[in-house]
Amino acid sequence: MTNEYRPFFSRKQITVLMWFSFLAIAVLSTMGPGAVEYHDIEHSENKNLYWMELDDQPYTLTLLLPTAVALNSQQRQLQQLKSDVIHSRLHVLMSADFSYQVSPKQDRIEVTLRWALNQKTPDIQALLQTLSQPVIASEWAEAATKIKARSYLNNQSAEQALLNQFYEQLQPMTATTLLDQLTHTYPELFLSPRVTISGENVEDLAATIQPLLPHQETGPTPAALTLSPQQLNNTQDKQVYSLLLGRILPARNAEQFTAERVAAQVLQNLLQNYKEQNILNFRMLWSAMAQSGYSALILTSAQNPVPLLPQLRQQLNDDLVESSQEQLVQQWNDRMRDINHQVSALNLVAFYQLPPETLEQYADSILDQDEDEILDITDKALQTTNQISILQSPSR
Repeated sequence: MTNEYRPFFSRKQITVLMWFSFLAIAVLSTMGPGAVEYHDIEHSENKNLYWMELDDQPYTLTLLLPTAVALNSQQRQLQQLKSDVIHSRLHVLMSADFSYQVSPKQDRIEVTLRWALNQKTPDIQALLQTLSQPVIASEWAEAATKIKARSYLNNQSAEQALLNQFYEQLQPMTATTLLDQLTHTYPELFLSPRVTISGENVEDLAATIQPLLPHQETGPTPAALTLSPQQLNNTQDKQVYSLLLGRILPARNAEQFTAERVAAQVLQNLLQNYKEQNILNFRMLWSAMAQSGYSALILTSAQNPVPLLPQLRQQLNDDLVESSQEQLVQQWNDRMRDINHQVSALNLVAFYQLPPETLEQYADSILDQDEDEILDITDKALQTTNQISILQSPSR
């Protein structure tokens, strides 16, 4: 006698389970990622050493070397030449157990070392002594010539010529040669470096490194940028108009920084709509640095963009501000879910002497900004008065 087969679930039960599964998937898909896990930032008493504890993560040590602002072509060449000197010395000094990177920025040079948990810590004292040795200018004459040649080629476009004109208003050129500037300013890199460390058990490593750092708390203070409001005109070979609107921004650690950052996002979102309608193209450069920063907006169109500015200003509204704030918060949270981006943010906290809780509080700070203040900042950024205005017209 055979037993009759009976399925474990009836058709009705299977249908119910399928619908329940679909519903669960739909609910989970709307929940999105969880809250961001921020890692604590600690620092030494004199704030020249910052660290972040990251379990099971390899070590990253970054030297943050302050420089003069590198905006005009002359200072950009100098920044690159200093970086080449550092890179050359690291190549001789470091073993294959370590990776290193030298990154020239507009107000600093970042020197980053990385090594695995099972590797011996590099000799930081020997590293600092080797890197800080005076430079013999004649040894870098060929490198300086190559940098100048690359700079000349990079400066040939009409847009770069427009930017250089703006940068030279912010930072006038000097008569001092590139090699003379290298000789005199390279030692200043190591007068007051700031250092960041991340990885496992880095507090012990921080205690080892702290006595090796220079005791001088401040080096030469970079000069704040200055700009006289004016309207300039020139011509270019391309058959389009380009308008640059440039202004000074507050320092990175200033209270107004976040409002300026939100205003920049509002401006970008507004202009993106016009770009998608093929009315104009745009490029934004925005940088907040130690003493001050700058903003440069370039509008390019077949017609003179100046008459379009009042129309752009009329499109500013509270909804645009709110959506831009939400967009910035989303971008920030997405970035901070990546540990590597938190380590990069650690460098900014250290260099600009920001509060250790900056990473956790930044999203709330974005949402707390006053909409009227943001609209006022954005409105002024679209005016040719009270800032520098450079119009490039086609040469017909």
